[in-house]
Amino acid sequence: MDQDERAPIGRLAALAGIEPGYRDTAGQFRPVSPEARAALLRVLGYDVSAPSAIADAVAALEAAPWRERLPPVAVLRPDPAATVAPTVAPTVAPTVAVVVPERALAGPLAWRIRLEDGGERQGEVALERLSVRARGPGIGGKARLRLALPLPADLPRGYHRLEVAFGDAAADTLLVQAPASAFLPDWLTGNARAWGIGCPLFSLWSAQSWGIGDFSDLGRLAGQAAEWGARLVGINPLHALLAGPEADPNPYVPSSRRFLNPLHIDVTALAPDAAPPGTSLGGAWPDPAFGVDYKLVHHRKHAALEAVFRAGQWDDAGLAAFRAAGGVALEHFALFNALAEHFAPRPWRDWPVALRGPEAPGIMAARRELAHRIDYQVWLQWIAARQLAGAAARGAGLYRDLAVGAHPDGAEVWADPARFLQGARFGAPPDAFAPDGQDWGLPPPDPRELRAASYAGFIATVRENMRHAAALRLDHVMGLERLYVIPPGFSAREGAYLRYPHADLLGLLALESQRHRCLLVGEDLGTVPEGLRETLAATGILSCRLLLFERWPNGLFRRPGAYPRLALAAFATHDLPTLRGWWEGRDLPPDPAAMAARRLDRALLLAALRDRGLAPEGIDPETPDPALLTALLCAVQRFLARAPAALLLANLGDLLAETAQINHPDAAVATGNWRHRFRLPIEALAADPTLRAVVAAIAAGRAGPGDTEV
Repeated sequence: MDQDERAPIGRLAALAGIEPGYRDTAGQFRPVSPEARAALLRVLGYDVSAPSAIADAVAALEAAPWRERLPPVAVLRPDPAATVAPTVAPTVAPTVAVVVPERALAGPLAWRIRLEDGGERQGEVALERLSVRARGPGIGGKARLRLALPLPADLPRGYHRLEVAFGDAAADTLLVQAPASAFLPDWLTGNARAWGIGCPLFSLWSAQSWGIGDFSDLGRLAGQAAEWGARLVGINPLHALLAGPEADPNPYVPSSRRFLNPLHIDVTALAPDAAPPGTSLGGAWPDPAFGVDYKLVHHRKHAALEAVFRAGQWDDAGLAAFRAAGGVALEHFALFNALAEHFAPRPWRDWPVALRGPEAPGIMAARRELAHRIDYQVWLQWIAARQLAGAAARGAGLYRDLAVGAHPDGAEVWADPARFLQGARFGAPPDAFAPDGQDWGLPPPDPRELRAASYAGFIATVRENMRHAAALRLDHVMGLERLYVIPPGFSAREGAYLRYPHADLLGLLALESQRHRCLLVGEDLGTVPEGLRETLAATGILSCRLLLFERWPNGLFRRPGAYPRLALAAFATHDLPTLRGWWEGRDLPPDPAAMAARRLDRALLLAALRDRGLAPEGIDPETPDPALLTALLCAVQRFLARAPAALLLANLGDLLAETAQINHPDAAVATGNWRHRFRLPIEALAADPTLRAVVAAIAAGRAGPGDTEV
C-alpha cells in the first residue's frame, strides 16, 4: 500500500473498490487523479467534503462485513485446475464464512441446506471447533469472529439456500455450488480445431426478408454454413433496442439484454399473404447497397405485425405459458415499451414522476390503460423467441453475443435504477486504438447492489443469452473484474477502474455454461488486467486473438503457433476494417504518414505469410493488386487456420471480399454504423467464387495438423 492509499481518502477509495491506477497497453502505470477519485466516491454515495465524513465512511465500510452473520450470497467453486465430475463437486469440503460474537463460542451452530431439487442437508457443529479466519472489531461492545463453516463435500451443483442458527441469532444466504470450469464441448477437449462464420444478423438479406436480416435468414445461413463445414455462426447481440423508429441501432447499447429485437422477426413466416418484400406497405425496399433503413423497417414491420396480432390466430396456450415463464421481468419490459411508445420521444426520466419505475404509484393505472399495447409487446417477444429457436435448430450452432451494458434510457435501467451508478459512464482508457479513451455512455452496474441482490439480474441475463446458443461471446470480459468508470463532468481520459466480484461472477458463468452446454468466449482486447487471461483459461473461457493485434513488440506478426489453444482466432472484429479494407487502406485518413505505416504493415504481414509458405506469388505491399485479392484472402485465412486455437472465426465480409466496416468507433465517420448489408443475398452465397475459394482454404487449414512453431 503506497502513501496515498494510507491516507484516509485513499483508504476509503480502496475499501470502495477504486483502483489507484492501471497499467496501460504499453506497460506504463497511470495513476488516477485525486479529482477523479473524489468524484467517483461521490457517485458511489460517499461524502468526501470533510475529513470527519471520510473517517466515518471508512469506519462504516470496515465494520460492514462484521455486521453480516452470513454474506448475502456465497459462490463455492473448487480449484479451476481440478478435474470435476459431471454433476457433483470434488471431495474437498467447501466452507462458508459465518460471523459470530466471540461470547457465543461455547454453544452449537445448527445448519440446514435447502437444495435446489427440493432435498435437504442439515447438521450441527460446536462453534469452538470451527477454525477462525479473522478477528474483527468490537461492535456494540461485542468482539466478533469470522469462522469457516464446513459444508458437505458432495453438495450438488446448483442454487441452494443455507440457513444457520446459533444462540438467539439466525441467518440465511443463497448458496451456489459452481463447477471448476465452464462447459467445453467434446470436440474441443481433443485436438480438433473448428471454425465458424461471423455475421451481423442485420446485414443478411434474402428474397423473403424485409429490409433487414431476420431469424429465418439466420436459419438459412446456419444450414448453409454447416454444409461448408462450419461449426458455428457468430452474430451480433440480439438484444432489444430502445422503442421507436428513431432508436440507436447499435446492438451494444440495448434497452434490455434479456429480451430480443423484434425487428428480426420474419413477417412472411407469420403471414405468407402479407405484402411481398419488394412492394410492401407503400413502395419498394431500398437497394441493399444503401444499407439498413431502420426507420422504414420499423414502420413497415410493425404495421404488418400489428395486423397479425389483431387477427389473433395463434396458439393461446403457448403464449400464456411463455408469459408465465417470463414473469415479472417480461411484464416490466412490455410495460416500459408501451409507456415509451406513449410518451415518445421523451426518455423515461422525463416521464411523470409517478411512472419512473415499475413500482411507481401511477403504474397500476398505466397497466390498465395500456393493456393492449403491453399484450402486443409480450406477443412480439414470444414470436421472436420461437423464431430464434427455429434458427438455432437449422445447422451450425449459434454463437451469440452478450453486450457489457445497457442504455441509460432503456428498460433495464428503468426497471431497477438502483443497480446502476447514475450519472457515471464506463468505457476504456486511452490506448493506441483510441488515444483519447472511449466513453460508451452506459451506466456502470453498482458492484454492491450486484452482491446484495445475490446476482439475480446477472444470472437472469446470462441465462437468457445462453438460450439457443452453442457459444456465447462476453463483450469486454474485463468488466467481470473491473470497469473503467468516468465520473460526471470528466472525459474518457480521466476515468478510474472500479473493481467487481469477478471470482463470484466467473463461478456463476461456469455453472450456467455447464447447464446450457454453452461454450464461453471472452472478448479480452484492450487494457487487460494482469493475470486475467490466465484466470479465464483456467475457467475454460476462450480468449479472443485478432491477427491485427497479435504482434511482437517490434511490430512483427506472431506466427500461428503462438496462438493459445483456448482461443478464438480471427482477422478482426466489427470495430475494425475487413481484410480487403485494411489491405487497401480504406480505413485510413488521407495522411501520408498513415499510408506509409500501412505499407510497412502490409510488408510485415506478407513476411509472416511468406515465412509459412503462404504468400501469393507476385503480390506487392506497395501497390495492392485487386487481381490477387482472392489469393490474399485465402492465404491469410490459411495462416489463421494453422493456429492451435480451438476456433477460427471468419467474418462473412472477408469471405465476400468486402471493404465496408460494420462500425467506426470514431464518431466523425459513424453515420453508416450498424447499417451495412452484404453485397449478395443468402441465395447467392454458395455460388460466389471468392467465398467458395476462401471457405475451401479454411476447411483445408483446419483439417490439417496445425502449427506448433512459435
